[in-house]
This record gives sequence, C-alpha cells and structure tokens, in this order.
Amino acid sequence: MKPQITLIAGLAMTAVSFGAVSAADESEASACLAPMSAYSAGMPTVEGAEGLTPEKRIVETTMAFKEVMDAAERSHTCFQGAIDDGATGDELAALQAGVVETNRIFANVQSQFSDALDMMSGDVLSDVAPAAGEGAEADLEAEATTVAGMELLFDSYMALERSQEISKRLSRTAAK
Repeated sequence: MKPQITLIAGLAMTAVSFGAVSAADESEASACLAPMSAYSAGMPTVEGAEGLTPEKRIVETTMAFKEVMDAAERSHTCFQGAIDDGATGDELAALQAGVVETNRIFANVQSQFSDALDMMSGDVLSDVAPAAGEGAEADLEAEATTVAGMELLFDSYMALERSQEISKRLSRTAAK
C-alpha cells in the first residue's frame, strides 16, 4: 500500500509543480513521471537489512538502486519520446518540468545510495578484522570474504557510475 500512497503523493506534487499547464499536457508529463514518483520519498528500503550480512546487504541495496535506475530510464524514454514528437508551448514546458522533477528525485536516490555504499564499505572491511590473526585458515577465509565483498562493492560503485549517465541524459532532455 505504501508505494501507491507515494505514487499518488508524487503525482500530486508534480501536478502542483506544473502550475497553469493544461490538463492534457500535465497528463502526459505525469504519465512519464509515474515510474519515478514511487521514489519521491527516496531510496527504497531493504526489508530486514539489519539482519543481513554486509555482502547480502550490498547485493539487496544495489538491486533496489537498479530498480530506481530502471524507473529513471523508463521516465527518460517517455519524456524524450514526447518531446521528440514535436511538443511545443505548454506541453513542452510540462514535459521539461517533469524531466527536472525526475532528475531531482533520481539525484536524491543517487545520493542516498552513495551514502549507503560508503557505510557498507566500512561494514565489509570491519568484518574482516576479527578473523585476522586466528591462523592461516582463518586468514585465507578472511581474505576470500574481503575479496568477495570488494567485488560486490565494485559492482555497486559501477552501478552508481552508470547512473551518472542517466542523470546527464535527463539534464540534456530538460534543456531541450
């Protein structure tokens, strides 16, 4: 139920931001914004994250972020198509306002994901410390865990890097 409430609140907020734009113009822009409206409150919560291992938390958090990236791509494609179809005047203004709102929401989620990655990086590295010095087998196990955690973090940071391209495309589309 919460995603529906967030979506409705996001669409209502979008409608207010469009001001005096006609209902038809607002409707198309709202439809394009809809995939991102679910994230207007920020990064989706990973249920039970506190009980997960650091590695599993990285995977789950990154999967949640990739869902937001997908929503941003869908919104962008919708806005870009509507603008490329020859939108002018109020329709173009509504679409541009929607792209700006999409980019604002996405930037907020990106920031939250980046902060979460920074915290999870510390968790992965701190989990290695207790195993160190407990013998050769424990050292090898700790090293394998560290390498696996670092690979997961690398993949997550690469997702964050790819998300920057989405932000750039959104900014370019908003400026059309």
